[in-house]
Amino acid sequence: MRILLLLLTMLQDGAIEFPEPPAPSPVVVDDTQPQPSVDTFSTDQLYLIQSDIALVILASPAGVLQVTPAKQGAVIFSRFAGGKGLEEKTVTRANGYVVRGLAAGTAELLILPAGSADLTDLRRRILNVTAAETTPPDGRPQPPADDVAAAFRAYEKSWRAAQGELADRLESGEITTEKAAADWFSVAGQEARKQAFLPLLRAESVVFGGEGWSPEKHARYVRRYADGQRGKSAQAN
Repeated sequence: MRILLLLLTMLQDGAIEFPEPPAPSPVVVDDTQPQPSVDTFSTDQLYLIQSDIALVILASPAGVLQVTPAKQGAVIFSRFAGGKGLEEKTVTRANGYVVRGLAAGTAELLILPAGSADLTDLRRRILNVTAAETTPPDGRPQPPADDVAAAFRAYEKSWRAAQGELADRLESGEITTEKAAADWFSVAGQEARKQAFLPLLRAESVVFGGEGWSPEKHARYVRRYADGQRGKSAQAN
């Protein structure tokens, strides 16, 4: 009985931390039927859950979400649900769980304390995954083929911006030699690559890096890069 009371106490709202979505407009809710919370994020964002207790998190249906545990103190550099642009977040609670959208769609997270079989402990969270916004020539938002394509797209954007800045510096007389131009763009190009591909490398380190690394996990994860398929990311378990 004491263990059950402890679990119920730890399952108060402060025990599990979800991303905070933008405040919605007031709506009338039927309090007689409790509804699961609904959050929305895109395929180029991560949904970070933190908890003081260990959790078992199941995603249904399969193929929309990937859930990966993260240790306390882990630093993740990416775009996050509820945030703006690239940012660095640290797992501050005892347990972290990184949820990644593999494809656009709606899925539900079923969350239980580890070791609990009591359905009254069950927490539910519905997640709407949207495609990352891009603007192709036809004007319709289209997602990149996968996270590698998204990284290359970000690199292209930064590379073009760096070329524009180089042209400005040449025309203003700030850069006056070929070597100075080459040196400046070498640094700018390196920074563009870092900004574009570091989120990809950070995601890899969360999924299969560190103590949990194995050749098989690494191969399963990067195989999808060669296949160029978004929805067939292998779980690195």
